[in-house]
Amino acid sequence: MAASPRKMWLVPSGLRQPILHQDPGVPAWLSRFCIVPALSLLNRLAADTACRVGGSLGVLVFHLGLRRRTAGQQLGLMMGLKGTRRRDILRRAYATMGANFVELLAVGGPDGPEHHFEVRNPTWLAQTLARHPRALFLAGHLGSWDIGAHTVTRITGRVVVYAKPQHDPEIDALANRQRARLNLHVVFTGTDDKSAALEATRAMRTGIPLALMADQRPHHRDGAPAWWFDQPAWVLPGPAFFCHRMKAAVIPGVCLRYRAGRMAAVVGRPFQAEGRDQAVLVQRGADLLAAMIAAHPGQYFWHHRRIGGQPPAPVAPRSDSPWRRGMRLLAERW
Repeated sequence: MAASPRKMWLVPSGLRQPILHQDPGVPAWLSRFCIVPALSLLNRLAADTACRVGGSLGVLVFHLGLRRRTAGQQLGLMMGLKGTRRRDILRRAYATMGANFVELLAVGGPDGPEHHFEVRNPTWLAQTLARHPRALFLAGHLGSWDIGAHTVTRITGRVVVYAKPQHDPEIDALANRQRARLNLHVVFTGTDDKSAALEATRAMRTGIPLALMADQRPHHRDGAPAWWFDQPAWVLPGPAFFCHRMKAAVIPGVCLRYRAGRMAAVVGRPFQAEGRDQAVLVQRGADLLAAMIAAHPGQYFWHHRRIGGQPPAPVAPRSDSPWRRGMRLLAERW
C-alpha cells in the first residue's frame, strides 16, 4: 500500500469523502499541473526499473538528510542499533520507501509490479479466508504494502483500505487511482472517524476483507496503551476493536521485496478474541507488528515519530518481549 498509507476494506458507493487540506508549502496548481503529470510518466517503467529508480531517489533523500534524524532516533530507540549498522539499515529503509512509491506509479503499465509477486503460502491464505469470512489483515508500513494488499484481491476480488489522507490531495488522488488498478478501494479517515468505522463494519459484514496499517502513532485520546517493541506507547486499537466487536479474525501479513521488482507475501496464523480482554488483543497486535518489523528493519518506514508526545500511563510490566522471536511469532499458536 505507498508511503503513508496505507491499509484494507470495500467502499460503499455512498461514502462521504472527508475534507482534505493542501500542504501550504506546495501550491495546488503546482501539484495539479506539474508534479502529478510528471509522476504519471513513470507509469511506463517496468517493475524492476521502477524499483531501481525509486531506490536511487530514496538514497538521494537519505544523503540530503530529510527526516534522517527522526528516522535514526526511532530505529535506535526501538532496536538499540548504533553507528554503521544503524546507518546501513536506515539507508536501505530510505531506498525501500522510494522504490515503493515509484513502483506504485508503475502499476497498470506495460510491466507493472502487479505481475511480479508471489504468495509463499497460497494454500494457507486461501484456507484462512474460507474459514474466516470476517477477516482483518494486520499490516504495517513494511515492505510493499500495496502489493501485499493486492495479493488478497486475487482470492476475494476486492479489498478496502483505511488510510489517513496526506498533505497533498492531488498526490493522494494519483496514488489512489493507482491503487484502484490493484482492486484496492481507499476510505479516508476524516474528522468523523466513527462514520468511517461504520462503513468499514458494513463492508466486513458483506465478507470483504479489511486491512489496517496499525503501526502509526495515534493521538493519545484515540489510542490504547501498550508495549511497542520495549517502549510504552500509544497504539491504534482498531484491530482489537474489530476482533472484539465484530468477531473478526486478525491475520498478520507482510509483502517483502527480495530483489528489484520482485516481491513475496506471507501471512501468519490468525487470532480471534475468544473471550480475551481488549487490552490483551491490542498488545498481541502490537507484538506481531513489531516482530515483522524487527525481522526486516531495512524495509520499514522509520520516518514516523512513533514514540513521542504525551506518554501513556504505566503499562503493565511483562517478563518477556514476544517481538524478539521475529517471523516465528506469526506461526505460533496463541
